[in-house]
Amino acid sequence: MAAMISKLEDTTNVLLEEPPLGEGRDVCTSLLVGDVAEPTALFVSFTRSASDCVAQLDDEAVENIGVITVGDSSSSVDDDRVVTDTVSTPSDLTGLGISIGKMLSRWDAPVFVCFESLTSMLQYVEIQTAYEFLHAITGQIHAAGARAHFHIDPSAHDSKDVAGIASLFDGKVTLDGDDREIKTRSLLESGGPAD
Repeated sequence: MAAMISKLEDTTNVLLEEPPLGEGRDVCTSLLVGDVAEPTALFVSFTRSASDCVAQLDDEAVENIGVITVGDSSSSVDDDRVVTDTVSTPSDLTGLGISIGKMLSRWDAPVFVCFESLTSMLQYVEIQTAYEFLHAITGQIHAAGARAHFHIDPSAHDSKDVAGIASLFDGKVTLDGDDREIKTRSLLESGGPAD
């Protein structure tokens, strides 16, 4: 994982293409804790409860944890390090953007964000609306000095839509079983292979 983190060190927003069923959880955790001591982790989850998100970091030295649950997921957690918020309507991207902004402003960098998942979000909003939201949020994350990764199952979407979304990111990790393909901005633009 250290080699992957090293290849992504100059990126701010990474698209994590993974198959369904959360097979990339170890990669997700590595991206959340980065290579810094006592990072702050922020989950934005359409699919998991706050307690499930926090449990992912049980073995990690994370100083603060934020969890924004979207929809019906539970936001209650019994842990002093955890701050939660809920956006009740999955299609309320304005409310979600405000909640993310408030969470990012709570802590000094480094904040590492996990957005799970774009595939789930796209069940509630049109691709153009999602694109505009992601354009704003990736800019907000960059301005806050944070780093983020966004989960997507590419097999669940039209390849043209995935390519359009990928254009917003300065890094991409594609998981296929035990294989990991890592690309950064210059490689995304040229379509070339990872180093």
